[in-house]
Amino acid sequence: MKSKNHLAAFSASALLASTAAAVEDFWLSPGSFASKSPPAFFDNRTAELYTEAAAAPNATRSVRFQPFADSGGSNLELDQDEWTWRVNVSEFKLSHLASNFSALNITDPSFFTTTYDLSWPLGGNISTALRGSNSPFCVTTFDYLFPPNVTNMYTEENTNSVDCEHILGEDCLTKLYFEGNNLDGDQCVRPPWTEIPECSGTLGAAAQYRPESGRQPFTFTLATADMNLDSDNNSLSEAQPVLSGESIWTFESGVINGAEAAREFSYATNRLQVFMFNNWIDIRNGRASRPNILCMRVNVTTTPGNAATASASCRMTTVMAVVILTLIALLS
Repeated sequence: MKSKNHLAAFSASALLASTAAAVEDFWLSPGSFASKSPPAFFDNRTAELYTEAAAAPNATRSVRFQPFADSGGSNLELDQDEWTWRVNVSEFKLSHLASNFSALNITDPSFFTTTYDLSWPLGGNISTALRGSNSPFCVTTFDYLFPPNVTNMYTEENTNSVDCEHILGEDCLTKLYFEGNNLDGDQCVRPPWTEIPECSGTLGAAAQYRPESGRQPFTFTLATADMNLDSDNNSLSEAQPVLSGESIWTFESGVINGAEAAREFSYATNRLQVFMFNNWIDIRNGRASRPNILCMRVNVTTTPGNAATASASCRMTTVMAVVILTLIALLS
C-alpha cells in the first residue's frame, strides 16, 4: 500500500485542479499514522468534519488495565497505576466534495477513522504518564483484518480485559515479548510479527487474509513510532505531544462510496485490534522492559464466514515443507 505524504497540503480548490491520479493517491488510499491531527491534505471543511467525528465516535469501547503491575520496577506508584485504552470508530460524509469524486464513480462519499487513545491517572504527556521517565515509548500497530476464526475468539466475555493470550496463544505471546519486541536499546524498531512461526496461525494468517469482496480499508502494514517526545532519540521533533485521553494512533479508510459504508463500518468495528507499547522501567540494578500487548474489539458480534482459508494455507505450507524435507532425507 502506498504511504501518504502528510506534508503535502491540498485545499478544495487544489483538489479540483489536481489529476485523477493525485486525487486517488491522497484521498482514496487508506492511511495509518501516529497523529491526532487531520491529514494535512484535507481542506478546511473536511478537517472540521474529521475533528467533530473524532469527538463523537459512532462506536467506541474502552478497557482499564495496569500496564506496569508486577513489573519489579523501583517506582511503586507506576506499578499501581491504572490506564485506559480506548478505541473509537467514526464515520462522516463528504457531501461538500461529492462533485469532485463523481468522475471516479463515487457517490455519497464517506470517510472512516479508527483511533486509539490512552489515558493515565496523572494526566499530561507520556513522560508524565511514566512518572517522569524519558524512556522511549514505542507503539506498534497492526493494520490488518484477521480472519473470522481468529476474530471471533474475542467475545463479550473478554471485554473487561486487554489480554491477548487466549487469542494469540502462549507461545506466540512469549515470542512477541522477545523476537517481536519493538524496543531495541533506546530506539523504537518495527518488529517482524508476521514472520514469527509461533504466530503464523494468527498474526501470520492476518497478513495473508483478504475479505472475499469489496474494497478493503486497510494499509496492510505494521508500523512503529516513539510517542515520548521527551526521549533522547525521538525523531518526531516537530510532532505535537500526546496528552492523556488524546489520540495516539489513527487509521483512516480513505474516501469510500456511500453504498459500501455499511460493510466498511462493519470491518472497522468488528476487527480485532492488536496494539503494543513498550518502554524502559527503572529497577534496582538497572532497567527492564516487558511489552504491553493489548487486544480488543469494539463490536463483539460474531463475524460470519469461513475463516480458515489463511490459517489453513499456513498449515499447508508447513506440511509441504515437512514432506519435501522428508523426501530429501530419504533420497540422500
